[in-house]
Amino acid sequence: MADPLSIAASVVGLAAAAGKIYSALSGFVSSAADAPQSALSALNTVREMRLALEMVQELINTISTLPSNRKMMVRLEHIVITISNSVLTMSELESLVCPCMDGSGLRSRFKWAKIEQRVLRLLPRLESQKASLSLMVSVLVW
Repeated sequence: MADPLSIAASVVGLAAAAGKIYSALSGFVSSAADAPQSALSALNTVREMRLALEMVQELINTISTLPSNRKMMVRLEHIVITISNSVLTMSELESLVCPCMDGSGLRSRFKWAKIEQRVLRLLPRLESQKASLSLMVSVLVW
């Protein structure tokens, strides 16, 4: 995945997965009376990751206009590793959240209780990956 086209495709796929997860969580949070704080945390983390991915997409579209000394400050390998790890984390989160948030409010709440701890364990990884992506974008465009 070291070529720019693969990176761009991965970012588009990540954005699509984040959108799907966001929609599922948003529906659950808005339909559940007193939605669990953990679901709100997951929703906010996914929302922030979506914003970071939008920044990466904008950067990909304008990367050729950046000065070469800026591009040299971020190693391609670091971008590839961060994107690859983000794909793994987002895939795992999607496989947990999306199948569980398709029923009624009470049914979804029971399903959420079943996956809650696994989702919460993924959030720090997702936040770390979001921070890495945001930092790389900031270094490149500053």
